[in-house]
Amino acid sequence: MSYSITAIASKTLPGNIQQLVEDAVKGLPVEIVTSTVLAATKAIDFSFESDKFDEVKEKLKLVKIPDVDLEVLKNGPARKNKKLVVFDMDSTLIYQEVIELIAAQAGVEDEVARITNLAMNGEIDFKESLRRRVALLKGIPSADLWGKLKPQLKITKGARELCATLKKNGCILAVCSGGFLPLAEYIKDQLDLDYAFANQLETEVVDGKEVLSGKPEGEIVDGYKKRAVLEMLAEKHQIDRAYTAAIGDGANDLLMMARAGLGIAWNAKPKVQLEADCRLNTDSLRDVLYIFGYRDEDI
Repeated sequence: MSYSITAIASKTLPGNIQQLVEDAVKGLPVEIVTSTVLAATKAIDFSFESDKFDEVKEKLKLVKIPDVDLEVLKNGPARKNKKLVVFDMDSTLIYQEVIELIAAQAGVEDEVARITNLAMNGEIDFKESLRRRVALLKGIPSADLWGKLKPQLKITKGARELCATLKKNGCILAVCSGGFLPLAEYIKDQLDLDYAFANQLETEVVDGKEVLSGKPEGEIVDGYKKRAVLEMLAEKHQIDRAYTAAIGDGANDLLMMARAGLGIAWNAKPKVQLEADCRLNTDSLRDVLYIFGYRDEDI
């Protein structure tokens, strides 16, 4: 089977990138056969042969080339022809953490952000972290809450191009978020995704006004639920796991990444970068297409 080392620059590839890659694989069971430019000065593919793919992949995860990510990938139809991609939302499809936007209305954003960081780093259970954060939102007026938040959301650079390209090639797209469903549905519509899954917040009436009760409503979307969503969608659309991908930044994305044919850590926490199949630390989600083997002319 053919494999590739794909170098993707956050800005511009160094002129000696081939030499740097050759130095990185020195001593490994790798023979670089050809190179293919995916994007001038931005991304290049080095195909190689090896009978120890897993060993090569794990060792290259430890290689550091400034401002360049090295992805070690299996070539073949499944690389480019993804049929299902599931995205995290907060800090992936959008720049913000939605719960922190809500918390700002009650002046508790610092405490909520602290708990969020613990959860995204995998230091506390996600369900517990969500309950603790949502409890801090108790009493916030819920009338038109989501309508006020929608204009504040900023879609990540390159997300529109990534989703449009995948959709044009027949890929099913979903957002599965530990955030909240009204905004996940909004992002779904903005990016023309097929599905949205997220949490809901319980409300109550206090002194004649509808406010947040401080509790989540229904099943919490945690890492296990995200994995289950990916499995459910793959089964529903009869998609082989090899043709699926999951993209996210937090520890609660790791289970769905591991279940997908390819897991991509997007500007992710250290634990996630270490465990995911690929790590991408650029400023545009469009660059995910290079991981899939697209060239600029394809995009």
